[in-house]
Amino acid sequence: MTELTILPFKKQVTLESNESVLEALRRGGFEIEGPCNGQGICGKCRIRVEHPEMVPETPHRRISESDSREKGIRLACRLTPQTDITLHLPDDFTVDARILEGEHLSGIDLKPAAVVVSRNGSYRMHYHGENAGVELARWKPGYSPKGLAIDIGTTTLVVTLFCLPTGKQLTTASSINPQTRFGHDVVSRIQKGSTKQGLAELAGAVRAELNRLLSETCKASNAAADEILDAVIGGNTTMLQLAAAINPEPLGLLPFTVDIKGGASYTAKSFGLKMNPAGRIYVPPIVHAFVGSDITAGILACGCVDKKKPSLFVDIGTNGEMGLNNGGRFIVSSTAAGPAFEGMGVSCGIRAVPGAVESAHYDGEAIDYKTIDNQPARGICGSGIIDTVAALLRAGVIDPSGRFKKPSQAGDVEPLVAEGLRLIDEHPAFQIAEDVYFTQADVRQIQLAKGAIRTGIDMLLAEAGLTPGDLEEVILAGAFGYHLRPDSLATIGLIPEQLSRKVRFAGNTSKTGCAMMLLNITLREDLEKKVLNIEHLPLAEKTSFQDLFIKNLNFPELVS
Repeated sequence: MTELTILPFKKQVTLESNESVLEALRRGGFEIEGPCNGQGICGKCRIRVEHPEMVPETPHRRISESDSREKGIRLACRLTPQTDITLHLPDDFTVDARILEGEHLSGIDLKPAAVVVSRNGSYRMHYHGENAGVELARWKPGYSPKGLAIDIGTTTLVVTLFCLPTGKQLTTASSINPQTRFGHDVVSRIQKGSTKQGLAELAGAVRAELNRLLSETCKASNAAADEILDAVIGGNTTMLQLAAAINPEPLGLLPFTVDIKGGASYTAKSFGLKMNPAGRIYVPPIVHAFVGSDITAGILACGCVDKKKPSLFVDIGTNGEMGLNNGGRFIVSSTAAGPAFEGMGVSCGIRAVPGAVESAHYDGEAIDYKTIDNQPARGICGSGIIDTVAALLRAGVIDPSGRFKKPSQAGDVEPLVAEGLRLIDEHPAFQIAEDVYFTQADVRQIQLAKGAIRTGIDMLLAEAGLTPGDLEEVILAGAFGYHLRPDSLATIGLIPEQLSRKVRFAGNTSKTGCAMMLLNITLREDLEKKVLNIEHLPLAEKTSFQDLFIKNLNFPELVS
């Protein structure tokens, strides 16, 4: 069988008999432009192959002889190699992040924390570090130990159920964090949770929803809640303390004190989870009040601390956390991005569900959209929001300041694009589908979010004495959408343009890292040791932050 190694992901896809590279890429979850659908006419599905002398050429009027022989340019739709090849995707590829989530779980050594031993008709759970074990009063013959990887995000919740003896992922469930009704950001929730009544409301809301998701995963897997003996929770410090019903007020005041201990195990009762009452909950290490266990779990999942060459890790979510590795020095920071990239606070924004617009592409004449599962458009999720802004910038509907053109100003806009311009309550907007719009106010929300994250990236690079060109890799985490285009991220200025070829999408790394620590207990202690050397960069305390943030609100000037 012929294997494709796909860069920059280093993922492999096996070619089926008489299958083209384009077909294999699409089947593997990678999408590159090919409007003629594999007919070899448009010449747009250009890839670059390693060792071109070993790979058949695909002659086309859009590929020069030097591009073919020296640069290794091929048309994916016309290439059916008979030997293994390594290829580079074009700049405008998209990738289904679902194929990347959990990629580090394959081959993991199974060393679960909770083991059940049967003696004389009774059952005892032996938890890592506890010699005597705990009697399981609610254990039945035929039960098998289960565990949960839980990601408590500011905007979303994810609960994944695993079989501990086999390491098999049984099912996963997710939902909007019900605390969003009290505010979309951590600051508003800290304020509400600082009173006894407010804390009770916030803790009660998230616990009820986590238990609903727990019940949903058990039902889908024919499992009993009493089989769940271990859980690992990733989350920012505010979400962790609210879930544990710990007053978050110190997190909002200097010196930003964290009252929940990371790198420690808790009882199920501590978080109100309706699992086996003898079970344990592990919270991974916490680096700082603004860098919680979700980020340390993500750093573990991506192997960031161990990388030898400079690399950048960015978790794009309501809280934009990031880490930079440079010659053994690892620096982390965070910036308040807001929930726009997760579909919240945007007029037609929704989660990544069927019918969500997940990608958009401007081809010079029109803007084409794709929805999840090809369902009728019902809103826009995070990846679609980023793509839409990039497409509107390229089409000239939005200028670098973020100003939207009105229908009366569409003289230099392509006719097929101009048809989408609207006025809603006298404010400019763009119609994507029936009842799905993107507005001037939405653009402003994206400017604030991307400006915050880009400022964090710039300041981390400055602190490390690096330029964007010095980085070998940029790892983007966050389950805010499924299809993501590196060139769209560069077009809106979220990452420097020269990094678009170095992007690797890693999906929900918090969930992945928690799952790794759930299935292999030794990874917990290993991570606890590694985070001791991590430095924290307090962005808000830097005098340059505000000026740089204001500068980064604008979109880059496009080069025609």
